[in-house]
Amino acid sequence: MPTRRDLLKLSAVAAGACLGVLPAASARAQSATSLAIVVAKNSPIRELTQFELKKLYLGTLITDPSGERIIPFNQNPNAPDRVLFEDRVLGMTPEEVARFWIERKIRGQGLAPKAVSPADLLQKVVSRLEHSVAYVRADQVLPDVRVILIDGRLPGDGSYGLST
Repeated sequence: MPTRRDLLKLSAVAAGACLGVLPAASARAQSATSLAIVVAKNSPIRELTQFELKKLYLGTLITDPSGERIIPFNQNPNAPDRVLFEDRVLGMTPEEVARFWIERKIRGQGLAPKAVSPADLLQKVVSRLEHSVAYVRADQVLPDVRVILIDGRLPGDGSYGLST
């Protein structure tokens, strides 16, 4: 059953369509979603904390239970899912993230995670690299990958930290 919040969002989109501002209203509606953190089906990774996820996407070496380095993958810069991920997990705007990685590159401290798009191709890459991780919309998860727990929660759980 839709919540009051869902109904208000749908009303805003409908009103925006009537007023000719559908792109902005649509962008707001798209951000009202959950992201899922996915790994290969045979990956030893079962769970990460949001803190570990943040450190991983900011260049810290994090290993999986087998001792192998976890390889993070991003979506393309300014993609709505990436903007949401950077806001929720990194606590940064796209501009702040770009500056962060430029500074690290200048200092010789590594490169940003590779960006792969669209989401279906990203999942195919992750499905073949058992020590990799990525994020996609929860409603776009393919059968080739497995969703892992973040702080003991999955998308749809009440206090899941990667949803709006």
